[in-house]
Amino acid sequence: MTQSLTDQEFKEEESFIPYADPNKLPAALKEKLDAYLGRMGFLPNALKLYMHRPEIAGVLWTLNDTIMRDASSVLDQQLKRKLALVASKVNGCQYCTTHHCTIVKRPRDGLDEGWDIEQDEVNALLNEQYQPKDEKESVCFDFVTAASLDPTNVEDEIYTRLKQHLVPEEIVELASLIGFWKMYNTIHDSLRIPIEAALLEESQHVGL
Repeated sequence: MTQSLTDQEFKEEESFIPYADPNKLPAALKEKLDAYLGRMGFLPNALKLYMHRPEIAGVLWTLNDTIMRDASSVLDQQLKRKLALVASKVNGCQYCTTHHCTIVKRPRDGLDEGWDIEQDEVNALLNEQYQPKDEKESVCFDFVTAASLDPTNVEDEIYTRLKQHLVPEEIVELASLIGFWKMYNTIHDSLRIPIEAALLEESQHVGL
């Protein structure tokens, strides 16, 4: 059993490059930054690094919103958050996996983003023991896992099931989710982004 860490052990690491000053962010992006603050309840370290290149930050934040939470979404948004958790775990990104675990367990209080998922379900997602509610969910998890590991070697059987249970719009959205988190996970690991102090305890349980 994992033992609780002392307060001293929860000290956040320093970033290997300094964080950008949010006050210098272009006015056009401040609205997006405020939306993140409202949804997350704090300013993630990743955003404080992206702000060094606001032109890139704006594109990434828009892409994130479009894939994960846009009103045009054709896949269930709670399901997409679970799938993103699995993708980030498969990709080996502790930073993103920790954030997903934190978000999915938050209550749906209408303020921060949260999905009311119990710890037992999160543990099942982390340990490949999650039981999908139906065949549609099952093939989504299988596709995300297989394509995150090797997108060129996904079994034909998974593609057959995708066509049986998802419409083309859903398949494209699902593939975009896989690619987006592969990119995000790679960026965040490459930048060695420290996990926020408030999330360090959660990070001890993601198995990475």
